[in-house]
Formats: sequence, C-alpha cells, structure tokens
Amino acid sequence: MNSIFEGKLRVLDISMGWAGPLVGQMFVEMGAEVIKVEDTHHFDWWRGSLSVAPPEMQPIERAAVFNTANRGKRGVTLDLASARGIEILKRLIEVSDILIENFSPGVMERLGLAYETASAINQRLIMISMPSFGLDGPECNARGYGNTVEAMAGVTGLTGYHDGDGQRYTLSNALGDPVAGLHGVFALMVAMHERERSGRGQLIELAQVESLIPFVAEAILDFQFTEKLPAARGNRHREHAPHGIYRCAGDDNWIALACETDEQWRGLARALGIDDGRFATAPSRKANEEALDAEVSRAIAALSADDCVARIRDAGVLVAPVNSAPAVMADPQIQSREYFVAIERAVVGTHLYPGAVARIPDTPLRADAPAPLLGEHNRQVFAELLGMTNDQITELERSGVIGSTPREHRPAK
Repeated sequence: MNSIFEGKLRVLDISMGWAGPLVGQMFVEMGAEVIKVEDTHHFDWWRGSLSVAPPEMQPIERAAVFNTANRGKRGVTLDLASARGIEILKRLIEVSDILIENFSPGVMERLGLAYETASAINQRLIMISMPSFGLDGPECNARGYGNTVEAMAGVTGLTGYHDGDGQRYTLSNALGDPVAGLHGVFALMVAMHERERSGRGQLIELAQVESLIPFVAEAILDFQFTEKLPAARGNRHREHAPHGIYRCAGDDNWIALACETDEQWRGLARALGIDDGRFATAPSRKANEEALDAEVSRAIAALSADDCVARIRDAGVLVAPVNSAPAVMADPQIQSREYFVAIERAVVGTHLYPGAVARIPDTPLRADAPAPLLGEHNRQVFAELLGMTNDQITELERSGVIGSTPREHRPAK
C-alpha cells in the first residue's frame, strides 16, 4: 500500500538543524518526495564540525542527529551565494509544492527568494518560514535555537530544584525544535487543505517561541490570578505527593512515581512496607513532604528497579523505570512493537533509528530510508526534475555551483 502523499507531493527543504528538517522528515514518512538543499560551503550545521575527525573519515556523514532528522530525503547541493545556484533553486521551486526554511528574518530576501518572488514563480507553492522569534517585532533579528527558545518561552524559568539555590536549567534536548517542527507539519496540512479550495499557496509564518509558550500556560494563568511567581518544585507536584524520581538499589537506577489519591498512597505504603498512618491524607503528605520523601526514598533504595516497578504497579500507582538510552532500545514493550528500524547508510553502516510513531494501516508511514550524503542525489534530481544533461551537471560541479565534498567556508558578507 502507498503512503498518503506517494507520488503526489514534492517538498523543498532548505532548512537546517532540527525544527525545519523535522517537518521535512515527517513528510517523508507520509510518502512525499523531500529534497534537502545544502551548500558545500554552508551545509546543515547538524552535520557537525569538520574538525572532529580527519577528512578521509568523512566526519560530516557521521552525525547521528543529522542522519536521524533527514532520513529518506534526496540530497542536493547548490551554491546560494552564486547567481547560478539561485537560478537553479528557483527552477526547483517551480516544480515543488512546499518550501521549508528556518533562517533568520531577511535571509530569504537577501537571497532574492522572498515569498513574493517564490509565489510569482509558482502560485501553488506553500512556503513555511520558521524563525526563532518571528518575522517582525523588536527582537525578530535575534538568533536562536531550541534552548534559547525554551528560555524566551518561559520553560527554563520553571525549572529548578525545590531545595536548590535558585538556579534554572535548560532541558538539554532543545525542546523548542521538535515542538516547532510538529506545529509546522500541522500548519502545512491546513495550508494544503486551503490550496485544494483556492488553487493558491500561501506563506506560513511560524515563530518557534510562540509554539512553545502553551507549555507554560498553567504558570501564566497562575500568575495572572495570584501575581506571584511560581516556586521551583523540582520533580514535585503542586498537589500530589509522593511525586518524583527515586533512586533504587544498584548503580544509577531510578524510578518515577506519582501518587494521586489516598487510596493509591495506602497501596504504595503496603507495597513498600511503610506505615501509612502519618501521611494518611493529601494535606498531611504535602505538609510533611520532606519526611515523606525520606521514607519513600529509604524503602525504594533497598529494591531493584524491576522489583520496585512491579510492586508499585501492582499496587495501582503510576510508576515507570527511568530508562537510559540503551534501556529504551532493550525495553521488551518497545522491542515487541518493532519501533526501532535498522537502516543501512553509507559511511556509518547499519544502525537502529526511530520508526514512524503512528500506525496507519491503509496509508502506512515509512521511516526506513537513510539520510542523504552531501550532494548524493545531485545528478538524479537535476536530470529528472530539471532535464539537465550529464555535461551540464558536470559543468556545475566544475564551476563549484554543486558538489559532494565540503569546501572551505567563505567569509560572511
């Protein structure tokens, strides 16, 4: 069975990092043809630094993050500082349905590729622009990435330990990027639906910071009503206790648990051999949370993670092991569903990658193709889509407009 967009949709992805490329990668899963456009001078920065290994090891092809976020795309290169490179990109725009970019405001205009120009080339083109902070406003020109977006959206302001020194922490996984990427997929679906009605594309502006602000909606509403800043709680809950991450026996083994009702507390106390009378009600548990956590921590520290999870789960309390990355891949539930997919890729060999999340029997998602090498599909794409001859493509290589190996970075203009 074919995926939903198989043979029906072409996406031009000139974005870098995670937020924009994730949009393209999800369209790959839905069967779209996604063409990843890079520059041999300024390739996707998620490929990593050229200095981490000697050139003969092809270090830019070994970045796991790039190889994950760009699976299934066809890769081409174009020198976008050259008139010839821009001309070819415009020809690709003419035969594409969607254009994804996540540059700072003004970059597309300086390249001569503002939406008005792209739309004049292809009136059905939907272009999604994903700057960190929007296309206008006093800070629109500030550069950002996932962690700075987290901070601007207020997410970082809610981190910190309840008994800490007032420090705040990033979440370390650049949450702003995937959240913006998922919003981008949704926005493009809406624009595609509208194009079916009107026959025309449109420009989608998606400020990454605005996509993340709903994550702190509770804190914003709380401040509006109380005019007080929320205190740092670490892993604790504002109402329920015990609630947090607890260390088990062994080397760096932990579980997460959440006890929401008096009945659950009684079950937890029985499972762990704790006297439940002192903490019988929710108010008494919150009022004595330090002592409660000490009791729970002492009991859990004597148990293995597997034994602890089994006991607490049998007691009807929400609990899960805190898995390391290897433990996630070895988890019998994940393995039984065959979520991870083995993909062979040049240079790095065969590795397991995340599979498609949704299972859609009639239009299955696909996540089993490798990310492209730099410029891997130059000849295929330029011949198939633009009708170029081998000699014309060879001349583009000779003149440096396209290529498949990194070139020394030009100084910024």
